[in-house]
Amino acid sequence: MGDLLSESRIPGSNGAEAQKLSVRLYGRGVVPKINDRRGSAATKYYRRRAGQLIYSKLDFLNGAFGIIPPELDGYESTLDLPCFDINAEVDKEWLLALLTQPAFYGRYKVSAVGSRKARRVGVGEFLASRVTIPGPAEQRAIARILGAVDDMIRKTESLVAQLETVKKAAMTELLSHGLPGRHMEYKKTPFGRIPVTWDIRRVGELAKFSGGHGFRPPDWSDEGLPIIRIQNLNGSPKFNYFAGKTDPRWIVEPGTLLFAWAGTRGVSFGPTIWNGPTGVLNQHIYRVEPKAGVERLFLYWALWRITTRIERKAHGFKTTLVHVQKSDITDAVVPLPP
Repeated sequence: MGDLLSESRIPGSNGAEAQKLSVRLYGRGVVPKINDRRGSAATKYYRRRAGQLIYSKLDFLNGAFGIIPPELDGYESTLDLPCFDINAEVDKEWLLALLTQPAFYGRYKVSAVGSRKARRVGVGEFLASRVTIPGPAEQRAIARILGAVDDMIRKTESLVAQLETVKKAAMTELLSHGLPGRHMEYKKTPFGRIPVTWDIRRVGELAKFSGGHGFRPPDWSDEGLPIIRIQNLNGSPKFNYFAGKTDPRWIVEPGTLLFAWAGTRGVSFGPTIWNGPTGVLNQHIYRVEPKAGVERLFLYWALWRITTRIERKAHGFKTTLVHVQKSDITDAVVPLPP
């Protein structure tokens, strides 16, 4: 890597005056640093130029690399965000794509510093990295292909965001007013106007909630049934396994309605239709079994709609690690159509 890059250290202003840079994770760009605590006048800052490569020593293992855009020319950073001039024969977009691949930054081990794990990779270690370099024409072709894929991803993410907005509007309409054109008469309720044929019911009247088992590290195995934890409800494909004697009440089959009742507000709480493999249910998650006359998928959306309200009742010893009581869920009320 040292044949491709040379470190740049152009002296900048003192810490109190510097316009500072921040590098996003996983190659998502270089941006101005916001909510910045002004550094002391003794802190050394270095001026950065458009087109230079920059990375974060602290977040190296999270792919925090970027190319400084023209609008941030002249912004500054400390040596925790080292900066490099790029050899003229190297295509910058190809280089950035290379560095932001897990196959590259995943080579480096995490070292422990004090009581926390520090993800720091210094300039010397970085420049000593060995990489395979195609010719300039092939670099540009690779960069064009990957750039087209990134552009498609950005457009898809924008479409998903628009669809989320449409979905929320549809939920408000359908879960409060019913199917368009079906109802002529409405009544006033805590949820606003709902069709006269609908009821207001406690969630506890609509379903039975049963908890999972408290699996501990000594219970974990490399084989057996996957242990379904909150991170798996949030999309993580990584499982611990349980190979011991299984209580049938712990078993979760695909299609089961679950509700996570502990974790981080806005992240961990709420209902999920389990679409993963058959497994055993960990603690902090309820199995939700709809009662007679209640459709499972309707109940999922009704719970989804009131999750934010349930989260407001969460409490714990940390703002990032909180839980709700069972009654906070079962005592909540929802409109119920026939």
